[in-house]
Amino acid sequence: MIFESKVAVANVWTTPQSPREMDQKVLQSSFKMKEWIDKQTYEEKLALCEENLLQSQVLLGERVIGLEETDGWMKVVIPQQATRKHPQGYPGYIPANQLKQVTEGSAPAISHIVCQKRAMLYRNGQADMEISFLTELAAVEETSDRFRVVTPAGTREINKTDVQPVSSTSDMTGKDVVEKGKQFIDLSYLWGGMSSFGYDCSGFAYSMYKACGYLLPRDASDQAVQGTPVASSHLKQGDLLFFANDNGKGAVRHVGIYAGDGMMLHSPKTGKEIELLFFSGTSYEKEWAGARRYLPSEGSKGHGS
Repeated sequence: MIFESKVAVANVWTTPQSPREMDQKVLQSSFKMKEWIDKQTYEEKLALCEENLLQSQVLLGERVIGLEETDGWMKVVIPQQATRKHPQGYPGYIPANQLKQVTEGSAPAISHIVCQKRAMLYRNGQADMEISFLTELAAVEETSDRFRVVTPAGTREINKTDVQPVSSTSDMTGKDVVEKGKQFIDLSYLWGGMSSFGYDCSGFAYSMYKACGYLLPRDASDQAVQGTPVASSHLKQGDLLFFANDNGKGAVRHVGIYAGDGMMLHSPKTGKEIELLFFSGTSYEKEWAGARRYLPSEGSKGHGS
C-alpha cells in the first residue's frame, strides 16, 4: 500500500523502540520539528547516530510504501531514496498516525515545490504548519498572492513567493547545486536529516541535487559508486567529494559538494553547521576517497548520467 506523510517532516526510525522519552512529541500527528531539534543537547543529538536511532526523514506529501503495520507503527520503504539496504527504497519505521493512505486517482498532480528555506501553510487565514524547502504541493486555486493547495493534512494556502513550478528545475548545472546549497550555510547538522530544519551530509547533497531535478541515492556510500568518477585535478562545481575511514581506504563516511576554487560546501557532523571551507590542509584531505560528477558543469546543457 502507498502512503503519504501528513506531517511537515516525518522521522524514519530504525525500530519502533528507537524513540526516546524526549522524542514522544514527534510521534504525534502534529508537532513542530524545529522545537524538537532545538531542545536537544549535543549528546542527545549525537545519540541519534551513535545509538543508531534515526534512519532518514520524509517531507509532507512524500510517498512511502507501507510493508506492515504493528502496534501503531508502519514499516516502510521510501522509493525516492535509493539504497543498497532495500531494493524498493530506504527502510525504517514511521508512526502510522503520521501517514495517510493514498487512494488511486485521489490526489491532484504535484505542480509546485517550496523554493524558500522554509514556508508557512495557512488554514483559514491562520498560520498552521511550517514546512521544508523542497516540499511538493498540488495547487488547485489561486488568489492574487496565494495558492490553495491540497495536502495529505487537508487543504491549505501558501504564499506564491514561497513556491515555484516543478518544471523550473530542468537544465540545471553543478553551479546551480552549489548556489542552492549556499543558502543553508550555518544550518545545524542533524543525523538522518532530510529537511531544511537540519541535514546530514548525504541528506544535504541529496536535497541540493533534488532541487536541481536529479535524484541521488540516499547515503554517501551509495552516492560514491554512481555518477562519473572525476580526478581531483579536474573538479568542477557541483561534483561530490567523498571521504573515508583509514586514510581514505576504508568505508565512505562523508560527502561534500565541490564549490569551486578548492572549496567544499558540506554539512559536517553533530554540533557543527553547514559551511564553506578550503579542504586542502584539513583532516578531510587525509581521508580523500574520490569524487563523482552527476550533473553537467556550468556552460553545458542537458543532464548528466
